[in-house]
Amino acid sequence: MHRRQRTSRRSYSGESAGVYERMKLRERVFLVAASVTQGISGLAQGRQEAAGPLPGPAPAPDPLPAAGEPAPEQGRSSPPVGIGTRLRSLPARLGNRTDTGDVLILALILAGFLTGYAALLIDLPVPVLVLLGLLSPASLALAGSAAWHRFSPPPAGFPQAPGSPAPAAGGKTLPPSGSRQQAGTPDLPLPEGDSRGLLDRYWIEAPFVSVRIVRRGNEGFTYTVDEPAITRDEQAVLMETSGHLRKVIVYDDPERPPVGMLDNETLGRFIREFHPRIAPDRLAVLSYYLRRDLAGFGPLDPLMRDPALEDISCNGENLPVFVFHRTHGSLPTSVHFREGELDQFVLKLAQKAGKQISLSNPMVDATLPDGSRVQITYSTIVSLRGSSFTIRKFRKEPMTPLDLIRYGTYSPEILAFLWLVIEHRKSLIISGGTASGKTSTMNAVSLFIPLNAKIVSLEDTHEIQLPHKNWLPTITRELAAANAPGDIDLFSLLKASMRQRPEFIIVGEVRGREAQTLFQAMNTGHATLSTLHAGNVREAINRLTHEPISVPPVMFTALDLVVSQAIVTYSNKRIRRCSAISEIAVDDTGTIVPRTLYEWDIRTDTIRRAPGESRVLDEIASMRGWSPERVDEELKKREEFLRTAADVPPPDIFDLADAMHNLGE
Repeated sequence: MHRRQRTSRRSYSGESAGVYERMKLRERVFLVAASVTQGISGLAQGRQEAAGPLPGPAPAPDPLPAAGEPAPEQGRSSPPVGIGTRLRSLPARLGNRTDTGDVLILALILAGFLTGYAALLIDLPVPVLVLLGLLSPASLALAGSAAWHRFSPPPAGFPQAPGSPAPAAGGKTLPPSGSRQQAGTPDLPLPEGDSRGLLDRYWIEAPFVSVRIVRRGNEGFTYTVDEPAITRDEQAVLMETSGHLRKVIVYDDPERPPVGMLDNETLGRFIREFHPRIAPDRLAVLSYYLRRDLAGFGPLDPLMRDPALEDISCNGENLPVFVFHRTHGSLPTSVHFREGELDQFVLKLAQKAGKQISLSNPMVDATLPDGSRVQITYSTIVSLRGSSFTIRKFRKEPMTPLDLIRYGTYSPEILAFLWLVIEHRKSLIISGGTASGKTSTMNAVSLFIPLNAKIVSLEDTHEIQLPHKNWLPTITRELAAANAPGDIDLFSLLKASMRQRPEFIIVGEVRGREAQTLFQAMNTGHATLSTLHAGNVREAINRLTHEPISVPPVMFTALDLVVSQAIVTYSNKRIRRCSAISEIAVDDTGTIVPRTLYEWDIRTDTIRRAPGESRVLDEIASMRGWSPERVDEELKKREEFLRTAADVPPPDIFDLADAMHNLGE
């Protein structure tokens, strides 16, 4: 039987043998030429599609969804992403500037040459020859098209070059590439909706995301995020484009931040590779979601970009994210993390902060790229409800004394007193409870330090912002293993700062053995500013004189003032106020004696001066040779400056520091 098969394979009829011989000389060349022509036309078609979508009518956009309602599945008739679209986008996907794409291009070139060699030089049956004749030029054409995408100039914004903004619905132009409109600058009218129970509403990024603070039954007011609805087809396009961009942009150059590459033109080009006929208004919506998820914080991005929020916290899965609003206080939000999503989000949050978090190290304190402080717990090892996080947002514009006056936290009279005291190198501690604004106040009064003075600041997480050029900011470095080589705490930083001859030492917060070194610095002539968790001056003294701090009472002679600050509920609002300013003295028996200089009257919401003289002002008058009248004159001059400056538009922090420095001289 096998012999019969081999004989039949070798023997052909005369007609078949003639066709086969003629195929070698003429038809083979004809088939190869036809296939090459077809491949070249496919390459031209791929270039045309990469240049942009075909013109067509733009369907109407989906309406914005109401708060709490799911996005509609079919908002409009959008062309599905079918097999034809995926095949047409194949050259661009192969030429995606990744290692995998380069390997596939080389494999296609090799396959094209091998199949061409077999078709031209090896005797094979006619069907196989026809198949190889088609595969060879098709592989080479596909490889050529992919190589064109691979080595063609990158689109605008990847990695450089500005692009024209994408048009939005109604012929309007979107903001410039990569720009985002912040809250407080609403150029577009807010979308209409049910206004029942509405307390406040404003844009975060017009025209894509807005915020509503609305009453929801017995639950009270809710911070509701409104974003555009997308269809299932658009969700599929988002997933395809996001996966492609993660390889091309995010992972191709990890040291370069991707936000500059995600401009409207770049995103539009990549989205059209997966959805060539997408309408311009829907293109802008998908670009917003890609920027939000790739360069931002995903569903938490609107909250992170709202300047009215101070804190953002999540206590577990399937629970609302809570925020602390500067005007409306603590509010639940419409943002939830479903099962499995929160674990992935806290991992991403730790990665953005440059920290490692795992089951062996489930707690992390870190600083996000924008300066916000974040505390993260991972899994159920520590938190019974699973992963959680708390973000204390960082003010882009540092707090100034004028802000303290506008918020009513301090009066111009008190700030004039602190100005004169700090200017003459007196030491003080700002005490208060959690979220009472201690660090913000310390940052604000630090502007009273003379501009040319040498300043060294020590912090666990960077929060202090100063306009002084002779300022050295330092932060701690905590390793996973306690007391491991290379671990740098506040105590180590404080010891090192003593060798740098600073005139002012600013410590973010004292809570341990570094307080003893801080008091040593006070007693050796260094002016210091620091914060301490304590409700009032008595509690501050108790914390400082007992374990684990244990500062000897005799060393309190170098501490001049304790500024107490509190956050209280007043007229159904949460407000921050300076509750008292106290001088510190030590009597002959070694007892610490605080004396109140200023005190807040909660009934009238005013800060009044206590009767009696001030030891600190007497020391300043003796040092400068001033009379009591001159001291009062200097205080009035500074008070009048602050009162006038608070009534005009806020100046730049550098201009404010220069003006205060000139007035102090």
